[in-house]
Amino acid sequence: MRALLLVSLACVGVGCHSGLDDAMDAYADARYPTAAAQFRAVEPAARALDARGFASYALYRGLTHLALGDARAAARWLGYAKQRADEDPTVFDDRNRGELIAAWRSMGHMPGEPGFASTIPAPGARAAR
Repeated sequence: MRALLLVSLACVGVGCHSGLDDAMDAYADARYPTAAAQFRAVEPAARALDARGFASYALYRGLTHLALGDARAAARWLGYAKQRADEDPTVFDDRNRGELIAAWRSMGHMPGEPGFASTIPAPGARAAR
């Protein structure tokens, strides 16, 4: 899924691709404060992605907030990712779906519990913080 997200961002622009790549690398290296700042910085460009790409962005941004202990932001972003996964079961590969379900459960939800209506506008809408 990471490769798909990065390829999608290449279409948006090289600067965004680099920014998201940096955020994903920071997340993978457990440098969560850096990853959170980088995900915030690329949010406007991420909103130009298709629904699948933005769902992946939301998943990793939510996982980053969860790792930082920011339950409110994690619930917001993971709720959006869960809602997208509920609407389209193919939006995530098995690994990313597993990460989402594990995070969802760690926040006290059951895997079958639906994602909630998010305050995050759909891609292409004005950014929400």
